[in-house]
Amino acid sequence: MNYKQNFSLLDLNSLKIDEKAAYYCELNDQEEIQGILEFAKQENLATFFLGEGTNIVPTKPFDGVIIKNLLKGKKIIDENTTEVASGENWNDFVAWSLSNNKFGLENLGLIPGTVGAAPVQNIGAYGSEVSNFIKEIKTFNTFSGKIETLMAKDCNFDYRTSIFKHRKELFILSVTFKTMSVPKTNITYQSLLKSVDQKNLSKESLSPLDVYDLVCEIRNSVLPDYISYPNVGSFFKNTYIMKDKLDEYTLNPKTPLFTKDNYIKIPSAYLIESCGWKGKRMGGVGISDKHSLVLVNYEQVSGDELLSFANHLIDDVQRKTNITLEIEPTLI
Repeated sequence: MNYKQNFSLLDLNSLKIDEKAAYYCELNDQEEIQGILEFAKQENLATFFLGEGTNIVPTKPFDGVIIKNLLKGKKIIDENTTEVASGENWNDFVAWSLSNNKFGLENLGLIPGTVGAAPVQNIGAYGSEVSNFIKEIKTFNTFSGKIETLMAKDCNFDYRTSIFKHRKELFILSVTFKTMSVPKTNITYQSLLKSVDQKNLSKESLSPLDVYDLVCEIRNSVLPDYISYPNVGSFFKNTYIMKDKLDEYTLNPKTPLFTKDNYIKIPSAYLIESCGWKGKRMGGVGISDKHSLVLVNYEQVSGDELLSFANHLIDDVQRKTNITLEIEPTLI
């Protein structure tokens, strides 16, 4: 294995933060994992498996081994079941599934990152979540050195979280998806439905590919491109509160509230914008003027500076509404 020392993460994270890792290597075969872990143990180093870096925030130098996941491959098990290696690009897989008449993932188009990162965060968009299409996940337990397969029901999927958020020792090798061979489109999400109406499209005749194209078009219109404006997409999670606790918060009467069971969802984008943070900058970091959930690194600031800005925003929103926003990406 080729290890590079004092390696810059600048081109390995979409926020373009220039922190360094003590060691860096690339994983092309799962058989290489054990050797990497033995090296790290021998040198008393931490390890971190990295996908495309579109959901991480390097906050300081990493005194360990950054392992770039380059595992590739797709295995069609049957008409509706496909096993996909964790290093595959997520959007490429969604496009591939549609071109192979495997439907259901179209609402999750253009989300950056790898297939392996998708279940960790339980990615979701436009009325859909990836957990709805996962059958099982094959993992490598870095503590025991054994391969473990988790069924979807064992993954503790919830809003933007899963068992993998807490069991850091499980590295995802592949994800097996259950898709549909018969199209059944989902356009219930408000902005998606609005786009369909504006284009005078027939709801009944929309194909999954049509939905995918609409989703990509909407994402491109409301989210800044991370190549031109370094970001990780949504920097803050949406807010969920218990229905019977609503009176504890100071909310604008116009605040949109979405009730589900005993919870109320409050769009954090609205909270941030109503508190005056949309488009606001402090030095080289700020909130996008296109979308108030997106924090942009305009001038290649450090991870520390970026986190300081985020905490100023969180404190201000908490002071004005009594709601404490949660950061969505992983801090390393």
